[in-house]
Amino acid sequence: MNHKLWQTGIAVVLLATLTGCVNQQEQTKRDIQKFMSYVAGEYVSQAGDTLVVAPVYARMVAMDTVYVERTSGQGTSGRLIELAPGKNGTILQVAYSFTQQGQWRNLREQPELFTALLPKDVRAAGTCDIKLADDRNSLDYSCGGSKPVNYTRVLHGNPN
Repeated sequence: MNHKLWQTGIAVVLLATLTGCVNQQEQTKRDIQKFMSYVAGEYVSQAGDTLVVAPVYARMVAMDTVYVERTSGQGTSGRLIELAPGKNGTILQVAYSFTQQGQWRNLREQPELFTALLPKDVRAAGTCDIKLADDRNSLDYSCGGSKPVNYTRVLHGNPN
């Protein structure tokens, strides 16, 4: 009888532990989806550089991805950033650069091209750090070890 009670106790503890893990994974997944919707938009730095962040569907590369296009005086460059669950509920931002940058021009105008993107079309480019401000009107962006730059959201249309 004690043996059966002991087994039941272990089963309850394991079930509670697994439920906690699943709940944390689901919460992180929801946090990734919220981040993708909140960060989407166009931003400008004090130096006049622009940054466009758009959630994209690039399932052959990763499930949850955003496309980041930065335009500065040196030209325009784009990166694909995978948002993946990290340790303790954090979100990892893994960067990919395009193996043939010119082949993937006009991605902002033709987002359906992301569905044709294959793993061979990108290469790992370290990590990025997109930190969205609490008010969602600005962000700090750095990628590949660069110094973080602050960008302010560009508001389009007529404010009421």
